[in-house]
Amino acid sequence: MLRARRLLLVLVGTILIRLLTLPFYPILDRTEARYAYIGELMVQTGNWITPFIDHGVPYWAKPILAFWLTAASYTLFGVNAFAARLPNFLIYAATLGLVFVLGRDQHDRKFGLAATCIFASTSLAFYLGGTVMTDPALMLGVTLVMTGFWKSVAQPTDNTGLWGYLFFIGAAVGVLAKGPIGVVLPGISIMVWATMHREWPEVWRRLPWLTGTVLTLLLVVPWYVLAEIRTPGFLRYFIIGEHFERFLVPHWTGDLYGGGRPRPWGTIWLFGVIASLPWSVAWPLLLIRPRARQELFNKKVLRDRWLTYLALWILAPLVLFTFAANILITYVAPGLAAFALLTVEAFRRSGEEPDRNGFAATAGMVPVLFLAAVIAVLIDPGSRYVRTQAGIIATYKRLTKERPADIVYVVNKPYSADYYTAGNAKYVHGSSGMVSSLAKGNPYFVVPDDVYPRLPDQLRQRLEVVVARNRNVLLRPKSAP
Repeated sequence: MLRARRLLLVLVGTILIRLLTLPFYPILDRTEARYAYIGELMVQTGNWITPFIDHGVPYWAKPILAFWLTAASYTLFGVNAFAARLPNFLIYAATLGLVFVLGRDQHDRKFGLAATCIFASTSLAFYLGGTVMTDPALMLGVTLVMTGFWKSVAQPTDNTGLWGYLFFIGAAVGVLAKGPIGVVLPGISIMVWATMHREWPEVWRRLPWLTGTVLTLLLVVPWYVLAEIRTPGFLRYFIIGEHFERFLVPHWTGDLYGGGRPRPWGTIWLFGVIASLPWSVAWPLLLIRPRARQELFNKKVLRDRWLTYLALWILAPLVLFTFAANILITYVAPGLAAFALLTVEAFRRSGEEPDRNGFAATAGMVPVLFLAAVIAVLIDPGSRYVRTQAGIIATYKRLTKERPADIVYVVNKPYSADYYTAGNAKYVHGSSGMVSSLAKGNPYFVVPDDVYPRLPDQLRQRLEVVVARNRNVLLRPKSAP
């Protein structure tokens, strides 16, 4: 394997690419723009209890932590793409630190660095490290719980007490990030592991259950209570709808904020392979070798506390969501830290360590491809493959700087339109709404490029195309300056 210094260079390069690219591509639809706008509304309204998806419309689908972090970043750095993404980059960096500590203390510094490089350069972890979503906070919470448990129960040190409290803080982070799933996922792994290895006496003895539980409740309960008081119905929708009906009811129609995403059963396993690319490709290449199979598939492995801990950590989200009706690839994120550690462990135990060039090249694949994608966006920001309203809104603002005018979206209004206009973009359903808007003034219209040719000829004759980009056409009345 690479020397520690070279591993560190690979890791630093990966982190720098992720950090330095944060401001250089626009806020993207749909998920990123939605969450970025919720944070923007939190700053506008000064309401830090109820997240809003639009003025007067509460957002009940997720807890508050990610929105707090986004709003706090806006408060410090202004409303911009860098500030929106910075909190999740810091979460990414914190998770990297936990992976390193766990790997270093289990083996040595080089092992920790190798695992950290793998985690940093997996496709999903790298992506989540610079996007506006709620999943990175859950990933951090679960990683903190699992690291705190291992350092307190299985590998106790002089700092066992501190790690025990970090275990409970991680539970609070997970519940404030995504809800009960923040406790369920690590709980499944830990309960099975403690039962397999008869560790329950140590679990009860080494963790500060009383004070730790009180700490978690103090961090979590006040917001949930205040959220229900402010907008009654939140707890029923969030607990029952988002945690049971979403996954158990195919084509769930109760979603207030978008349609469900039905997938065939077992799709989560395919998502796991994709999320851990390019490193997931190393596993079949490794397992075709006899020594690797002998080391990794034998009865002794089931008695190995470390290997089974990592395996159960990875398996928890995969098994839990195997029969779920509506899933996303981000659901495998809580297991990525364990995947990185287990991959290095597999190479180490099989004696088939990656060669120097192969490891560096594999670690660089995702960061380099992402950097190329960012450069492509900078070269052609109006590409139809870039789903954002950043360019349309920038053109509109430039043209209306001296004489303000409304901007009206036709057919649909993407979340990035709200984000880039601070919620001032309007919406009409079709050509009749456009005619009504024209009767009231000289608004600018944004129409999908496949809808524009189907507008009535009489209406199109009254309008001129200002710019076409990102699958949309910006129009204005021909009399407008």
